[in-house]
Amino acid sequence: MSILLYDLAGADPEIFFSPFCWRTRMALLHKGLDFEVLPWRFSDRSATADSGHNSVPIIRDGDRWVGDSWEIARYLDRQYPTRPTLIAGPQGEAHARLVSGLCGTLIFPAAIRIALLPAYGLLDDSSKPYFRESREQMFGKRLEDIDADEATGRAGLAAALAPFHEALAACPFINGAEPAYPDYLLFGVLKWPDIVSAYAPLDGTSAVGRWFERMNSLYDGYAGKARTVRD
Repeated sequence: MSILLYDLAGADPEIFFSPFCWRTRMALLHKGLDFEVLPWRFSDRSATADSGHNSVPIIRDGDRWVGDSWEIARYLDRQYPTRPTLIAGPQGEAHARLVSGLCGTLIFPAAIRIALLPAYGLLDDSSKPYFRESREQMFGKRLEDIDADEATGRAGLAAALAPFHEALAACPFINGAEPAYPDYLLFGVLKWPDIVSAYAPLDGTSAVGRWFERMNSLYDGYAGKARTVRD
């Protein structure tokens, strides 16, 4: 039986843009597991009411519910130890936690200025009031006041990515020779603005831009085939 992945969808059920859900998609692909993506919306959480989780990603693996992208990755490694490892031991966990911390302190704040308002615009009408109220309370500003113009947004994201530009100039992946969960942590954050923004937020000639295309090409080009608002 396929694993069920509940993923945040916009009004268009074929556009999925949650950074945390993209981390889980890539983790499932890395493990080589069959999974089915089910659309989930803020306005209707009934399908996951029994999970004990209020936000996605949530997976259902047989009779087991698991939520939170980090916990899902750890669960997949425990449950499927003979498949490719996402987080390899204490050293791998330290590496992944460092990347997660950099994403939280540097990359998310820059991505928010590009992606938050466009993501709001993609939601179904019933989900928009919750999203606006919760995010404006979180950031203390109107969504429109958070949003940056293209030049500012691209420049801010490029500056935030400086540590990763340096690392990826020397290695093909954040994990080294092959991708693993540290790569999916950053990729999920960047896939969010890539899907919802009217412009491509990354410089494709940069080290991170080239890595991003390598990531899009993984697993028979799975992520690269995802619909964006520019399609």
